Amino acid sequence: MVNGSNKHNYTFDTCVGIKICENVNVGNLLSCRINFESSTIHISSQSVFEATRLGYDVDSVSKQIKESIGANVVFGSITNSMVQDAKYLESKCSTLHEGDSEILAYARATATTLVTCDKGLATAAELSGTSVVNPDILPCDKIGLGKSKIQKIVDKAIRKPAVIKKRAKSLLLKPGQKIVWRSFQ
Repeated sequence: MVNGSNKHNYTFDTCVGIKICENVNVGNLLSCRINFESSTIHISSQSVFEATRLGYDVDSVSKQIKESIGANVVFGSITNSMVQDAKYLESKCSTLHEGDSEILAYARATATTLVTCDKGLATAAELSGTSVVNPDILPCDKIGLGKSKIQKIVDKAIRKPAVIKKRAKSLLLKPGQKIVWRSFQ
């Protein structure tokens, strides 16, 4: 697990909240890899604005996060000092743009770990000394192997479902066929 049993707080980027809302398994994955016990998930006013603009009901997103992760969810406002920090961060990091910079500034000001799938935002967080977790790379968790084997299979299945289905059918036992266990030795 990324975090032990100590209380730790997290700021979720808009993309993470939306992914959890669209697929509860994303929240389950995070819960398996990060101990959210006694934690608080922060959703900044910038994330609320972005989610609403994309047509999501923020209360539903918050409820889904709480149900799938089990952590308390709070909403936080971005202050003027955070906006100033966001502008500073944008000037120092080319991968950062308006909106994401406010979310990063919020995470810095609240001393929370940023959780984002946005590689540019994750890079900026690392450069600014902010703790960051990217759920897209959690299965291989800093081993340096790139995508996990399972993720590669899933990606291939999405790109070429007919090929995968044909291959899966070829691996199924035909009526009357038996498994020869010595084949696996």
